Amino acid sequence: MALPKYKDIVDLIKKGSTLEAQERILELREAALELQEENLELREVNAKLQKRLATNESLKFESGLYWLIENDNRDGPFCPKCKDTKDQMVRMHKDDDGWWCYTCNLGFGTTSYT
Repeated sequence: MALPKYKDIVDLIKKGSTLEAQERILELREAALELQEENLELREVNAKLQKRLATNESLKFESGLYWLIENDNRDGPFCPKCKDTKDQMVRMHKDDDGWWCYTCNLGFGTTSYT
């Protein structure tokens, strides 16, 4: 949809075509609202990507597992299979055999690694 130009609206008003000028103004308002909505959506996408980037920069792969390292605090471990195949940060759980991911059933421990 081509947006009406300000000059065209002014010309319509000068010619006395105020109804047509009002229609063009309404078209501009609708376009402005659509652009505001698109801008908001793009800002949300950008924020999510910025958060993912920050997480990935803090993510360290050590001894086959992912750990989040932030301000000398170590969080995790997180499942390498879920992270590498689905880009999901899934926390692994500790049991007697080692670490397990209950999402993909990956076992990583002292006695077994599936």
